[in-house]
Amino acid sequence: MKLSELSTSEKRLVSIVAVLVVLLVNIVVLKFFVSTRTQLTQQSTQKKALSESLEALVESAPLWASRAQWMQKVQPKLESEAAEGNALLNQLKESASKHGVVLSKQQLLSAKNEPGVVAVPVQFELKGSWKGLCTFLQDLQAPERFIVVQQSRIRVDAADATQMLCDFTVAKWFAAR
Repeated sequence: MKLSELSTSEKRLVSIVAVLVVLLVNIVVLKFFVSTRTQLTQQSTQKKALSESLEALVESAPLWASRAQWMQKVQPKLESEAAEGNALLNQLKESASKHGVVLSKQQLLSAKNEPGVVAVPVQFELKGSWKGLCTFLQDLQAPERFIVVQQSRIRVDAADATQMLCDFTVAKWFAAR
């Protein structure tokens, strides 16, 4: 069948169908290009952010190298697990009495090898005012002490609302063996 043999209404119908097919193909192609462009833009943004973060790491490499040297010089070596645990416990008791908080239920835990360090943990309960607790924690975590709060649970004392009850697991980090 030839186009010239069709009636005007059939020709019009064929024209409409052809236009619709061309429009549909254009919509599919445009949708593909738009979604591809969106994906490429997202990837470009991610790669740019990654590049900027890597540049920041490269720029700060001397700082981290000097900090690593400082750590090697200053961080203590573990001589005796029991002696260091007792020393940590005595340090905690001294700091607690200095800040007006009461240390109880102390328990020495066994040393743990963690990535890059050996941790000597102590578990204890602390009771005192909010201010005393805050100053105790500030005193505890001085930079050259290598003391880390590994776990804590803080709650208001049911008997006295002005007092805090705290369960802590604190560890002193020593240089890896």
